[in-house]
Amino acid sequence: MWRSPASGPLARLALAATLLAAASCTGDRDQSPVKVDLIGQASEILNPLRASDTPAGKAMLGATAQGLLAFDARGEVMDALAESWIVEDGGQSYIVRLKRAVWADGEPVKAEAVARLLRERFRANPNWLAGLKPQVRAMTDRVIEIRLDAALPAFLQLLAQPQFAILSGDSGTGPYRAKRQDAQFDLVPVGSVAAGEGATEHEPPPVDHRIVQASSGARALVRFRERRTDLVLGGRFQHLLLVPAAGFSMADLRVDPVSGLFGLALTGRSAFLADGNVRDALSRVIDRAALASTLGLPTWATFDHPLPASLELDRAPTMPVWADSPRETRVTIARRAVEHWRVSHGEPPLLRVALPEGAGATVLFRRLARDFAELGVRIDRVAMDDTADLVLIDEVAPFDSAFWYLSRLDCAAKLLCDKRASDLLASARQADTAAEQTRLLGEAERLIADYGGYIALGQPIRWALASRRLTGFQPSPRGIHPLNKLTPVPN
Repeated sequence: MWRSPASGPLARLALAATLLAAASCTGDRDQSPVKVDLIGQASEILNPLRASDTPAGKAMLGATAQGLLAFDARGEVMDALAESWIVEDGGQSYIVRLKRAVWADGEPVKAEAVARLLRERFRANPNWLAGLKPQVRAMTDRVIEIRLDAALPAFLQLLAQPQFAILSGDSGTGPYRAKRQDAQFDLVPVGSVAAGEGATEHEPPPVDHRIVQASSGARALVRFRERRTDLVLGGRFQHLLLVPAAGFSMADLRVDPVSGLFGLALTGRSAFLADGNVRDALSRVIDRAALASTLGLPTWATFDHPLPASLELDRAPTMPVWADSPRETRVTIARRAVEHWRVSHGEPPLLRVALPEGAGATVLFRRLARDFAELGVRIDRVAMDDTADLVLIDEVAPFDSAFWYLSRLDCAAKLLCDKRASDLLASARQADTAAEQTRLLGEAERLIADYGGYIALGQPIRWALASRRLTGFQPSPRGIHPLNKLTPVPN
């Protein structure tokens, strides 16, 4: 009699091994709710729409109120409220078909409401739109069109930003519903609560829940060290010095490879800052390498120019003439420029520098104070919402386009600026051809870089701490981490 291979002793051993492996992948895996600490204030997760420019507000918005599109764990654009979309006219028209979805009260999501709410979000976030004025209209109950005044293929990345979440009242369409529990929120998957007549709830497994709270940077790190939280989000440069103090190394951080602006915007209206040679001297004298060494993040890239890459330009970004000069030479020339101003006008004024709270920001202030002192220039530290002469910009680019970088450093952003660059940007938004747009953007970029109304320091710093159970977590070039992509979905 032939014996089935499945009935032999080797097969039984193989079956036993398979069952043990399955147990180790399911039964032994931590099935408790995923605990998330967002570095920030409790008010930011309580009312994330009002705090949509903060890491905590963004994370909470992305979890409870999806927009038309979203980012996956790798930072790629994916569908959210949108079922499908068509890009026409070279990136000037976006036609979006909505999924069949409902609000928290069970009412169906209609295109007219989505178009109205999206217009509100655009009005509330002008700095993100690069001077563009999107026109939004409902075409049918489930189709809307967004039309731009300039072709912008990267606009899909903007639509995926949490700032453009669609909320009706104080609720969105998920992927989670938030249930407040004292200082925490229990985020429950929307799919576990059906809406409409005869709908029934089913309790999702604990591992599908997210228990979210806002914490200071120090408290979040201690909680992670003590294994009382699985994920810390919202780490920035000002929190870096807390990392070794909490017993971690920089290698423990999950650093996001983001692009954007991290530097000082010149906003003061003094005669001192109105002098182009003075502005150049302030940028020349900063020892960016020393700043990087003190912050201690090995992967951090310093910059001395605004654009991190060519983007729509047909050439490399404009570099300062002193980019390759030794620092000693740069300091000598910078001193000469400030001394020339001093002879004609007297002592330079005290410069107020607006920085956030945190030990990393203290390191930055001390670096600036030391470097500017070499020119005989004194500085004072003020809060971010105080009147200042130099204000830190620390922003991840919402989409990959020279339009955003140049518009963020334009006169409309209230920096010291060259009005000619503003005119060129306005013309670029109305350009008839891609070639003409590229030419105009290139001329505007050169003027903005040469004028020196922004002192570039490096790339923005964004980091997280993630426990090993979060196998779906990945560093993201967008600095955004969807909470529903942290753990594998069972088959």
